[in-house]
Amino acid sequence: MITDVLDLDLLRTFVLAVDLGSFARAAEQVSRSQSAVSLQMQRLEELTGHQLFVRQGRGRELTASGELLIGYARQLLRLNDQAVEALSTRQLAGVVRLGMLTDFSEGSLPQVLARFAEQHPRVQMEITIDKQVVLQQKLLSGKLDVIVCVGAQLPEGAVPIGKVPLRWIGNRTVAQQSPLPLLLFEPPCLFRAAGLAALEKSGVAWKPVLTASNVAGMWAAARAGLGITIRTQIGLPPDCKILPVSRGLPALPQIFVYLLTAPRKKNAAAAARLTAIVQDTLSSELKNMQGLKKKS
Repeated sequence: MITDVLDLDLLRTFVLAVDLGSFARAAEQVSRSQSAVSLQMQRLEELTGHQLFVRQGRGRELTASGELLIGYARQLLRLNDQAVEALSTRQLAGVVRLGMLTDFSEGSLPQVLARFAEQHPRVQMEITIDKQVVLQQKLLSGKLDVIVCVGAQLPEGAVPIGKVPLRWIGNRTVAQQSPLPLLLFEPPCLFRAAGLAALEKSGVAWKPVLTASNVAGMWAAARAGLGITIRTQIGLPPDCKILPVSRGLPALPQIFVYLLTAPRKKNAAAAARLTAIVQDTLSSELKNMQGLKKKS
């Protein structure tokens, strides 16, 4: 029988399990065993009176009830965090510095800025949009407080956001050419490495036709039909098309989206609040993307 009150700790673990794609990864984040997380999810199912997960191969997927609950869970956790902050006796002030890839800057950044400014009007924000290697260097040198990253693995100490698949992007006609003309980023680049590894494994011939140093140049080349590139659909311009997997375009892996934070200093509280808002905003964006994919 469904309860009148849902446990926020159970809901946090539920959201983590969904965003990270497994109970094992969620267990790492909450410092519990995988069996303990499984028991938490069983308890949540008992409280709601609904099955929330169904096994799919080696993993789990949300049931219709689980899909319904995840949206409410995010709202409840967000309201809880906002209430705790609003009742805090110390109003935040100072400067907090955020770094992110260009992909996230157009879709997510305005929401992050609006939410943070509304909740913490006395905190000044500084934004850096750059390559991940540059952002990581600035984080280590103390020039940034929080950065949004992507990676093949979730590093120790990272704040998880979710997973997103890499995609082939470009023109269908161009994708039929052999060798496959590629639009690539300068190394080191996760997208470049993953795409080339997939092509080599599948025995697909390719050639580099353009090496770009920024996303704007890459999208311009894709629009012009110069070649095919590898990216996620985050920040994808509406006139750039995702191409289906085929003999000439092998399947690409999923990557993690996560946050890294600098060692806490004077702005620890402001950085923690920014981290929570960025995590919530990007997690919702990734879930919306997955929902659109299922409907298409």
